[in-house]
Amino acid sequence: MTEQAARRVVAGLSCAEWGPNAAPVVLALHGLTSTSQVWAGLAEALPEFRVVAPDLPGRGGSVRVAAGPGLAGHAEAVVALADELRLDDVILVGHSMGAFLAPLVAASLGDRVRKIVLADGGVAPDPSLLMRRPVVRAIFTVQGWLLGWRWRSPDAFVQAIEGKAVVRQPDLRPMVRDWAVYLLDGNGRARLDRRRLVTDAVDSLTGRSTLPAVRDMKAPLHVLAATHGAHDGAAAFLSANALARAAEVAPRLTSERVPANHVTLLADPRLAAAVRSDPV
Repeated sequence: MTEQAARRVVAGLSCAEWGPNAAPVVLALHGLTSTSQVWAGLAEALPEFRVVAPDLPGRGGSVRVAAGPGLAGHAEAVVALADELRLDDVILVGHSMGAFLAPLVAASLGDRVRKIVLADGGVAPDPSLLMRRPVVRAIFTVQGWLLGWRWRSPDAFVQAIEGKAVVRQPDLRPMVRDWAVYLLDGNGRARLDRRRLVTDAVDSLTGRSTLPAVRDMKAPLHVLAATHGAHDGAAAFLSANALARAAEVAPRLTSERVPANHVTLLADPRLAAAVRSDPV
């Protein structure tokens, strides 16, 4: 059974913590429609590490937290949290939107960052009609509307939102159910600021690349790219060409392809291995 997180408010953000009060610290940044709860499995796989994971503004326990616009606003909030906790030896991990956010946080923390691990994000995807700003805005407006329904149970939410992602790995269903239990409020509604969701999606997917922020940093930068997108029948979010272009932007970047989808990557042992490995 996954250890329950200790939760408190740090620098205005609801924050989950697992593990001993030791260094290095894993500072974990979740995705667009997620919360800190998605990192419980990684914390369980890394019992020797202290894992610190905030609910980013507009999500979970931070749903009503005001922050500056876009990824820059999130970065300011996360850096304030790292300062208040006096985090000086940090392994920065980001998934999806959190992976686009991580380079901005790393640039502000500077030499306090030991390593950066990006999970299926942070790298600009291949140009396509789906990645145009009006289309991204429309897609996430619809997704926000769907997420805003009143769900009769966490299981109903999982079946509609994440069920397809774990259909071939039913053993992961309890994990995503735990995510839903934390995300939903007492009335069965997702604790998500839908306006923030849309603007964050547009900034992450169509805004200026954040990778140049870490171009000159000494900290190793590693990307784990899932084989599939939102589910096992979907094309990968990050192609080989996208990863090659990213390596030109950030020469220290290394990458690996993981046989998972965008959701199940969070439970893949390769993610924990990437965090645990010694920097090169």
